[in-house]
Amino acid sequence: MKKMKVYIMTYKRTDVLNDTITKLFKSDFSKIKNTEVNVINNHSEFYLLPEFKDKVNVLHNVLRPDWSNGNISENYNQAFINGIIDLKNPDTEILVTLQNDAVVDPNWCSNLDFLFNKKGYDFVTGLCGDTIVAYKPSAVNKIGMWDENLPAQYKETDYFLRALIHNKEKSSINDIVHGIKLNHEPEYPIESFDDRNFVTVAHQGEEVIKRKPDDDEQQEIWKNSRGGLYKLTAWNYFYNKWEDTWQHGNPVHNSKKQGWIKNWSKEIVDSPPDIRKSKVKTFIKYIYFEKGIDDLYSKNYFEYSRPQGL
Repeated sequence: MKKMKVYIMTYKRTDVLNDTITKLFKSDFSKIKNTEVNVINNHSEFYLLPEFKDKVNVLHNVLRPDWSNGNISENYNQAFINGIIDLKNPDTEILVTLQNDAVVDPNWCSNLDFLFNKKGYDFVTGLCGDTIVAYKPSAVNKIGMWDENLPAQYKETDYFLRALIHNKEKSSINDIVHGIKLNHEPEYPIESFDDRNFVTVAHQGEEVIKRKPDDDEQQEIWKNSRGGLYKLTAWNYFYNKWEDTWQHGNPVHNSKKQGWIKNWSKEIVDSPPDIRKSKVKTFIKYIYFEKGIDDLYSKNYFEYSRPQGL
């Protein structure tokens, strides 16, 4: 069993990827023995610095067209399957997923060790959505897979809601950028805002942190995956999935009212939605892996109860 496996999701921006990997190996991660670093590459334009050739495994997703908007939720599930292999007999103690522009805190592994082994969590997030997430296999067992019907927008909210529902006491969600916090641990960050375009702006009389694109290339990537039709279809799916699951109201996200996508309310944390009430069932896609997830039906999986042939 590996101590830790890291999976970095990347699309095109190889300069940023190499900077992220550099910061990873300069952090206290380099002190940990028996680790593995993997890159899931989603674009034909790819370059890895020679110094990383023997330190990093590259998994090329050659079936994804360069012009597609991609599906990072699918990448996360691929990391689960490739990294954990078997939930009942996992191949790693810790699995970490990073986006290619995530910056780890210099002491993130020490902080993660404290959060996992002293505080008792098995699911810990960074400071900005799903840019960096750390799991023990037990968390995946309880929370489940990422919803691949949400390839970009709202994917992290969906997964964090399910962590709140199924793994509340053992999840530390620290998404201060979007105001999604559960068992927030500000003294033990695993992510840093250094060298990325995070800015503090005034919003409705308060100072909030926002992530701005680093350059025109990132702006174009965001435009092709987060806006327009992509955002509209994601919202409609998310709304349909979570509609009528919460006693205090349906999903809403606009300038006047929030609480689902951003700025979780005390109500949603104290009395979360009931995913079992969702009219959108989850279907097993990776049966060779998902068969290890406990209590599928409490997670609103489709019930495969009909005897074969009847």
